[in-house]
Amino acid sequence: MAKGLDKYQERLNIVSGFGKNLARRSKSKCELCEASGVKLSVFEVPPVKEEPNYDRCIFLCESCIELLKNIKKSKENDFRFLSGSMWSEVAIVKVTALYILNNIKDKYSWAEELLENAYLDEDEKELLKTIDFEIK
Repeated sequence: MAKGLDKYQERLNIVSGFGKNLARRSKSKCELCEASGVKLSVFEVPPVKEEPNYDRCIFLCESCIELLKNIKKSKENDFRFLSGSMWSEVAIVKVTALYILNNIKDKYSWAEELLENAYLDEDEKELLKTIDFEIK
């Protein structure tokens, strides 16, 4: 058991080590809702692989992390901020925003309208296919 715990702790250390670069990339703002002056955490976009991958990490505020835990239970205006993050120059941020919009489009017409204007290059389309939140 200690071996598994050590491996888990080592993984956490690697992921938290991404924080400095993520803070620089995000300009210390939440990469989805752009909140500043709040506590930000490294969020690994699921599914999480055994080896931590910086390119699958986003710097998020606690509010966004909570929303991502229950996408289907969101209220109509909870994800309105995605209209900005869906245009992010950071691929994982952009495709995460589009993934969420795809999952709420049947519930909220504004999400469908945003998706109609979205643009993904081939690499981003492939990245989007790899995302799989446990939707609740």
